[in-house]
Order: sequence, then C-alpha cells, then structure tokens
Amino acid sequence: MEALKNMSFRAKLLITYIAVIILCIILFGSTMFSNFSKRFESEISYNTSQVTMLAVDNMTNSINSIEQVLCTVQANSTISRILSTPGARSPYEEIAAIENEMQAADPLRATVSNLSLYIAKNDSYPVSYTSAVSSASLVENESWYKRTIEKNGDIYMSIMDTSDSNGVLCVARAFIDTRTHEILGVIRADVNLSLFTNDISKITLGHTGRLFIVYENHIINTWNDSYINSFVNERSFFDAVYNDAAEPQIIKVNGIKHIINKQRIKSSPIILVCASNYNDINTDIRVVGVSVITTGIIAIIGAILLMFLLTGWLTAPITKLISYMKDFETERKRVPDEMLTNDEMGKLCATYNAMLDTIDSLINDVYELYRKQKRFELKALQAQINPHFLYNTLDSINWMARAHHARDISKMVSALGTFFRHSLNKGNEYTTIENEFKQIKSYTDIQKIRYDDKFDISFDIDEELLQCTIIKLCVQPLVENCILHGFEEFEEGGMINIRLYAEGDYIYISVEDNGCGTDTDELNTALAKEIDYNEPIEKYGLSNVNLRIKLYFDETCGLTFTTNEKGGVTALIKIRRKNHEYKAIDL
Repeated sequence: MEALKNMSFRAKLLITYIAVIILCIILFGSTMFSNFSKRFESEISYNTSQVTMLAVDNMTNSINSIEQVLCTVQANSTISRILSTPGARSPYEEIAAIENEMQAADPLRATVSNLSLYIAKNDSYPVSYTSAVSSASLVENESWYKRTIEKNGDIYMSIMDTSDSNGVLCVARAFIDTRTHEILGVIRADVNLSLFTNDISKITLGHTGRLFIVYENHIINTWNDSYINSFVNERSFFDAVYNDAAEPQIIKVNGIKHIINKQRIKSSPIILVCASNYNDINTDIRVVGVSVITTGIIAIIGAILLMFLLTGWLTAPITKLISYMKDFETERKRVPDEMLTNDEMGKLCATYNAMLDTIDSLINDVYELYRKQKRFELKALQAQINPHFLYNTLDSINWMARAHHARDISKMVSALGTFFRHSLNKGNEYTTIENEFKQIKSYTDIQKIRYDDKFDISFDIDEELLQCTIIKLCVQPLVENCILHGFEEFEEGGMINIRLYAEGDYIYISVEDNGCGTDTDELNTALAKEIDYNEPIEKYGLSNVNLRIKLYFDETCGLTFTTNEKGGVTALIKIRRKNHEYKAIDL
C-alpha cells in the first residue's frame, strides 16, 4: 500500500486502466465461455436425441416390415382354412401347404431370418425344431409364447439368446380365426440380431459415442464394443435407462461422466440407447477455453501498450505543471497558452496562472505598504482578501507538498483548509452534522500530527442523522478539551469516541475520552456560570457552546459532563432534531 501511494499519477492511471481492462476481459471471456459451454452441451444433447430418434425410426420401419410379414400370414386364407378345418388332409400335407404359403409371404427372406407357425389345439401336428410349422406343445411353456397369447393378436417382441451375435429378435403374434376369434396358433418371425443392429453398429458420435439395445437389463452388444461393455452391470446406467426422463441424462460410471439418451421401440421392452463419453464434449470446450484465454492475453498485451501511450499523453500536462510549480520559489514561470485547454487540466493551469498573478499583485502591494509603513492599511487589505484565495493558496501548498512527497505537510495543510472553510461556512451559523464531523476530522488530523499520534478518534454514528441541523463549532471545543486536558499526562494511547444517535425528537452527540478525568460536577457548575466578557474568551469556551445550543434550539437542550467507565470524561450534547434548511458548504 505504501508503494502504491508513492507511485506516480501515470503509474496509478496505467494500473487502473489495466485492472479495468483485465476485469472486463475476464467477465466477457467467462460469460462467453460459459454460454458457449451450455450451448455446446445443448447442441450435443440435441444431436444425441436426433440420432436416437432417427435410429429408432429406422428400426421401427424394420419391425413394421416384419409385422407386415406376420399380417400377410394372418391374412392368408389358405392357412386360415387349413387350421380352422383340420383333418381334410394328412398333417404332413397340411404342413407342406402352410409352408408354401408362408414362403410366399417373404420368398427371399429379405425381411426375416426365420418364419415359424406353432399350431395350437391340434396334437396331430408333429413336434419339430426344424420345421417351419410345428405343434405349439413344443413352446407352450416358454415365456414369449405365453405373452404372445396374452396379447391376443397384438405384436409381442423379445430378444432370444443375447450372449453373442447368434441371438435373434423374436416378433410374434397370435394367429386368430377371423370368424370365431379363436387363437389357432402363434406366428413367429426371427431376425438375426447382427443383421437387425447392423445399421446402428456403424453410427458413432464423437470419439466414443455409440448406439446399442437394452432388453430386460441386458445390453445387446453383438459387435463387442469395449465402450458399450463398460456399462454392463452398472446400476446407475440401468437406472437412467428405465426412468421416465425424456431428455438426455448425465451419469457417472467408474468416475467417468457419460451422456445417456434412450427411447423405447414401439412400446416394446426393447430400448435403444445412445451413450457418449462426456469428455468428448470437454475436449472441444477446452479447445474453446484455450482460444478464449489466448485471445484475452493478446488483447491485454495490446491494451497495455495502448494504455502506456495514452497515459503518457494524458499525464504530460500534469508533469509539465509540476515542473512549473517546482520552480515557483525561484522563477514563478507561468504556464504557456498551449496548455490552457478547456478540460480540467487546462482549468487547473489557468488557476495556477491566476494564483501567480494574484501572488505577484499581493507581493507588490505588500512591498508598497511596507515602504509607507501603513500597518493598518495593510491589515485592512489583508482582511479584504477573498477567503477562496486562501483556500487556493493552501491547495497550491498542498500540491507542492505532494510534489515534494511531504505527506505530513500536505495532510496538515489540507486539513487546515477544510477547518477554515467550515469555520467560515459562508457566514452561516447553522451547518449539517455531517459537515461538523468533517471539521472535527480536519481538526484532529492537524492535532495528531502536532502531538505525534498520541491519541486516536473513532465515530459511531447513525447515518440517517448526518443531514440534520447543528450550530457550527460546538463539537470541536469538546474534542480540544479532551486533547489538551484529558491526555495531558499521556505519551500515547489516548482515545476519543464520538457517538451520534437519536431518541424521540432529540439528537445526542457524546464525546468520550479515556483521559485522566476531572471533577465533572465542577464542569457542570461552570456551564451555568454567567460569562464575564472582560476575561479571556478561552476561559468560557465550554459555557459558550452551552449557551449557543440553548439559544439556537431551546432550554431543554444543552451540554452536560459525566465521568465514564474508563475514568475519563463524557461530554453530551442534546439538540432538537431538525432537517437542515440552509445550504451548507460542501467540505
């Protein structure tokens, strides 16, 4: 912090610009990166959903083709007549006739790998695993057969033997007599899983994204993909597959995040799943992040170079003005006209020139008055000096002190200027509590330098009361009393606490110190004593404060003293609460 105070104005301006630019770039880059990440993740989720939907549509079309084959068999009048009127021919002749008709439903086996018909309620048909037509007794205890019967003409799909590429997709429906609505058997079409999943096995998303089928807690991975195998027996995966969520989900398997999207195929137990490693997205996002950071660094470097040039241009007039002020005592050179621009810097230079003109004029006047020894005329002239000249002069001294790094002088001169400004207050007796406290601050800043920081001051204020009215210079004598008398025996450690609060219609200002204390009863008695104007005014400073408060407010107000817990004295001012109605000077 000390190093920052000693920096040149140009360095401070440069640091400020750089800090603002870096902050803006960080905010912009972070917002852009965050929005891009969300947008990219949303796009990936959307693309995953679209790919899943298209794959489901393709597989649904394949299943529709299989169903069409089954419907063709169901609609075959020859097969229906044979099954509804058994015994006309031998079972083997009937089987041959049925097989010929079934062959016609899909003659090239382009849709199904195997088409079977299981005859119910006719024991005359042989039980055969090789024939396309067989007695239902061969499969009547199998789960798929029972569920197909329960569907009563609706399609039932299942997957058989999911262990390897020889598994099959089984699509079955009951063969129903259209006249009696009696179930005559079950038509079953088998499709090799490798053929059924051939299209989705070729689809990839990013580096790892894959499509595959899940059936009754089994993952169908006929092409033995290692990424798909990573989800086997993972509960979090199956929880995501079987929940009701319609949107893509993010799950964690073995500490790795994945995006999972799923869709059921034609309300069947078969679910198509699209899974992708979330790190694929992160890789692309990291590329964008690196690009944003690189662009930001380049922008910052460019901004620093530009700000270096701009700050030199902005601070050049200040540097020149400082050089003129350094030569004030010897040459008192005026700022040239090219520096008298219309901006704040130009106005400051013009004020400096005006101050030099005023000083030169005053020096000449003083010289003439000195020669003529007109003391009273000199005092009269000095009394007529505009107070603003004093402020401007103190301000110039302040600038000179800063230029020479005399911080204590600068601080003391600045505080003195503020103290005088408040004391004059443009002739107004009233001021705001806020300005009164600023005057106290200026006064204590001067005294702390004078007494080498042997005391400190703190404020505990209700900020809502700062714009209320008080008479000027009524708190300063109390603070002065603490310093001169309360801390008279102190080398260090003095503490003054000023508290501002309100109760009802009254405002209270307490000034408390931890000094050596005094007889407060004697102080309170002295407050009521009438002022003898033949004695020095300093003797009646506290009485003067008390009388002014009562005069400008009422007799219920005033000043009192008590001994506090620290052994010091607490002075309490009580005034009426009034909003300030006069324009107070801004300190």
